[in-house]
Amino acid sequence: MFKIYWTDNNNVVHGQEASEIVQALQITKEKRDAGYTFVTMANENPQHVGKQGVDTIVDGKTPDGQDYDWSKAGRAGKPRRNDRIITKKDN
Repeated sequence: MFKIYWTDNNNVVHGQEASEIVQALQITKEKRDAGYTFVTMANENPQHVGKQGVDTIVDGKTPDGQDYDWSKAGRAGKPRRNDRIITKKDN
């Protein structure tokens, strides 16, 4: 089940449900094309196991063995082994 929400020109929030993702994406596109704002789609995935994102850090390592040093203190952490580093000459 997917839920689509949008705000009309009077700042009233509306919602609609869709059972399939293709239908939900179509509704989302129609609302954006019609000029509505704050158009968003959400769902609860019953097949998802665990929390989203990194949910386990043991001895500074993620479950796949990568070092984990990210913090909310205004930085995104150092690049990981497989990260693509973009330099000015790449642009």
